[in-house]
Amino acid sequence: MIFIALLGFLAIIFSILYIIVHFIKKIKDKQRVLSKKIFYTALLGGFSLFILGVAFADTDELAQINELEKQNQSLSDENDTLKLENKKLKSKVTDYENEKEELKTKGIQFEKKIESLEKKKKSLEDEKNTLEEKVAELNNKNADLDNKIAKLTETNTDLDEKVDKLTQTNTDLNNKVANLETELTSANSKVTSVEASAQTTSQSTSNNSTKSSTSSSGNTSSNVYYKNCTAAREAGAAPVHRGDPGYGPHLDRDGDGIGCE
Repeated sequence: MIFIALLGFLAIIFSILYIIVHFIKKIKDKQRVLSKKIFYTALLGGFSLFILGVAFADTDELAQINELEKQNQSLSDENDTLKLENKKLKSKVTDYENEKEELKTKGIQFEKKIESLEKKKKSLEDEKNTLEEKVAELNNKNADLDNKIAKLTETNTDLDEKVDKLTQTNTDLNNKVANLETELTSANSKVTSVEASAQTTSQSTSNNSTKSSTSSSGNTSSNVYYKNCTAAREAGAAPVHRGDPGYGPHLDRDGDGIGCE
């Protein structure tokens, strides 16, 4: 519509220029006649087009103004919404800044704790090094002890060999002692048999006469001998009274005159 109004405006300008040119030429040529068809057509057509274009242009501009007002209202609402959001964001930013300060404070505390832990770590490393040195010393001592144990083991082996030899010697001696005890037992048996025979002879002699019995008893007593009470019991003479054949102080420990009670 603006184009139509512009076209009408140009037609009006053309009609004005046309009449100006006509009057200029009429000064020279008094007989010149104005072409009303061209002049009025251009002038009236120009006014018509201009008015029509302006009218429609006003309508379009009014619609555009209304549209712009709506857009302005929408933008105003959006602006209010953005202001509220901006306010909320500022509040959040404030909260975040406070949290940032708190985190910064906590960070400082954590840094202090880290420094403390680093110191403890260094102290523990020093203790670890000290313990490693002690472990190395103990390992050296352990190696020395292992060497000593090896030497003692060798010595113990030698001693075991000597003990085995002594054990063998002791076994041989025990065998010899057993043989001697066997021989001694055999000898005791023979002595017991002899004593029993002597006692039998003594008893038969005592039945003949008292005097002969006394004499025989004295002779038998001097011949009968019991090594111990076991021999006397085996011979059937226990208990042995003082004056009986084979009686001796070694059989009567308490000295009451009765042996092998």
